[in-house]
Amino acid sequence: MYRVLLADDEPIILSGLQFMLSWDRLGCAICGAARNGQQALELAETHRPDIVICDINMPLLTGLELLEVCAQRYPEMVFVMLTNHQDFHMAQQSLRNRAVDYLLKIDLDEEKLAHALRRAMDECEKRRRLCAGAPSSGQGDSPAEAAARHAARLLSPEGGYEAERAIAALEELGAARRCAAVLLVMDPSAIPNIGSFTQEERQRLFSFHRNLALDAAQKVFQGLGFTPLPPGSGGDATVFFLWGLEDATPIAQFQARLSAAFRDISQMRLSVLSTGVLSGPELMDLRPQVELLRREHALSPRPFLTWSQSIGKADYVAAARQYVDSHILERVLVQDAAAAIGITPNYLSSLFKRQLGQNFMDYVNATKVKYACALLRDGKHMVYEVSHILGYDNAYYFTKVFKRYMKMTPKEYQAGSTRG
Repeated sequence: MYRVLLADDEPIILSGLQFMLSWDRLGCAICGAARNGQQALELAETHRPDIVICDINMPLLTGLELLEVCAQRYPEMVFVMLTNHQDFHMAQQSLRNRAVDYLLKIDLDEEKLAHALRRAMDECEKRRRLCAGAPSSGQGDSPAEAAARHAARLLSPEGGYEAERAIAALEELGAARRCAAVLLVMDPSAIPNIGSFTQEERQRLFSFHRNLALDAAQKVFQGLGFTPLPPGSGGDATVFFLWGLEDATPIAQFQARLSAAFRDISQMRLSVLSTGVLSGPELMDLRPQVELLRREHALSPRPFLTWSQSIGKADYVAAARQYVDSHILERVLVQDAAAAIGITPNYLSSLFKRQLGQNFMDYVNATKVKYACALLRDGKHMVYEVSHILGYDNAYYFTKVFKRYMKMTPKEYQAGSTRG
């Protein structure tokens, strides 16, 4: 958990920052909130935050002065600066003093804040390694071993920031283009007297079949990037990670070869599940595809199931839009919508970007603004009441969102509607 200190002399900005994100879901916790630079320094000395998000212009001690002091005393501490347009030259100076990013208050929203926070978290890890004098993890790994380790992180439940870092590491290895995960699921229920096998006997049985599968994979996938993932990466399934695929033909050949081998020597039932072929940022979809394939296979087992055959390609965007429409009077987060329709937040976000050309929160805010327009035209509610009805934490943030889409404030819109 990264400790985050917030500092701004405007109470409404400070409150907006605290409620703009689900901090814990990003792996962060707010350890303090300061109203001036001196208080921020005292809190920094007491709590030693990993990340400080602070205004450049504050009383008693400016944000720049705070940054300079902390850079000397706590070089591992990472700063993100908040600024107005007139402070632009100061923002540039803050970057020279090793601030990782600066954000314009007038444009600040959930996505921009989360992006800056991820950059800060990444910088935290770099500075920790430098302060500790530690080399980067994975030093001494072979390329295949390193690829297996990072692909396993991609399939881990943490997702989010960890998945982004895993993709970046795979790209450095040249193992992030034309990739797929292949799962081998074995069912021993047809083997005579399997119920009487001891745990050790069952382990030997599965180990024998996994080695058989690995031997077949090494032959079929020769010439491709290929590595088995560490045990446990796919639950009870054996997982192979491939890269450099032209198409899915080698995976079909692997399934056919393995089925023939199993049929000749064993009554173990075998299923091969394969994700789609993904590259770069698309690899954020890898774990969701694996989870959906496993779920579909559990309901309807078959020897060979590929992503292109799966019902997992259902229109989740339509379901998410319906969720937003039915919860428009609440605070809507991508995590809640994703949980409601049974996929991960990262996967839902990537689907929105791909199908609609906008991120999830843009759609939520645009939908809320349309609803707000109807309430304002009605003339029965004040702006702060409309803000509260639509689930915004404060009228200031609601006004910023409304102006971004309508190019005028809610008051201006309501006044124009009344005159019309």
